Amino acid sequence: MCTIRLTSIFFVDWETTSKDFVKGIKFTSTQRDIKVHLFYNKKTPKNELPGDSEWIVKHPTLTSSAEASWTALLTYVLHFYTHTACNCTNNHCRLWPKRHVHTKYRAHIVCGDEARYEELQAILKFNKIPVKIIDVGERTLLDLFQYSCNHCKIIFKTKKEADAHDQIKHNFLCTNLRCEKSKRTNGFFARKELEDHLARQRSCEFCPDKIFCSTKKLEEHMGKTHRKCDCSCEEYYETRDEYLEHFYSNLPLPCLEEPSCSERFPNIEFQAFHHKSVHGATYPYYCMACYKKKYLVCLKTAEELLNHVEEEKHSDEEFSFAQIPLYIALGEN
Repeated sequence: MCTIRLTSIFFVDWETTSKDFVKGIKFTSTQRDIKVHLFYNKKTPKNELPGDSEWIVKHPTLTSSAEASWTALLTYVLHFYTHTACNCTNNHCRLWPKRHVHTKYRAHIVCGDEARYEELQAILKFNKIPVKIIDVGERTLLDLFQYSCNHCKIIFKTKKEADAHDQIKHNFLCTNLRCEKSKRTNGFFARKELEDHLARQRSCEFCPDKIFCSTKKLEEHMGKTHRKCDCSCEEYYETRDEYLEHFYSNLPLPCLEEPSCSERFPNIEFQAFHHKSVHGATYPYYCMACYKKKYLVCLKTAEELLNHVEEEKHSDEEFSFAQIPLYIALGEN
């Protein structure tokens, strides 16, 4: 009787594969059923090769010819399958009557040029050798396993191992409970990511207890909860009353030509210009003191308006000359 143990084996042509394919990669202590065979040209600098490991088998070529590593890989694969074929039938081994462990291999050939492997694939298929051809591109060995940590470059045997690793090593949580990154198993992968995230946090000037983890979230809060001024200051105000107080103090004068017009102005000159240019008013200057008394007096020029104010003896409380630009009040061009 024999027990079948499955082992994944990778044959890598180093000359056509990314040099980062196995660089720095580790397996967990429970991961024993992996072997990676590297075939490389004898002139390849040692500092380009990965370090020694129990799961890496290095195969330098005997010569330095361009196709040496490819030829060595092809020869080894054919030889490997010739001497590792299983003779077991119905879990009974013809060669060994006693119970023992027999290894069944899942082989993969890793390449950087898929077209180059067409002939090898045909030979393997003809000899009924089950080998998977992998066009690696920019991927690494990590990408070929379901459970791995790209940050630590560790390959796990089970999902349970991978989840435990992430929670212990990479589940860095945001301290802001409103943030989605504060939820367990949804934290940051590395402590530096969390530190950068915390550095980007912003607080609301009106709600100091509310912290936002992005400028976008803060802007959404400000737009929904507070009021942004429409004047050139573009400042936010905590309440609508504070906003209106600011707004009317900076733009105290309404449009008096058209009741449905919502435009407002900082002084009489802007108001008069609007009356004339937008509504075609012939008498664009309005006495605001008279307006406050519920009747309208409109005049053709700023000079006429000033004469009217003097004649009517409007007080400063009724009419402020500051509402007319100084150069107009003095009669300058």
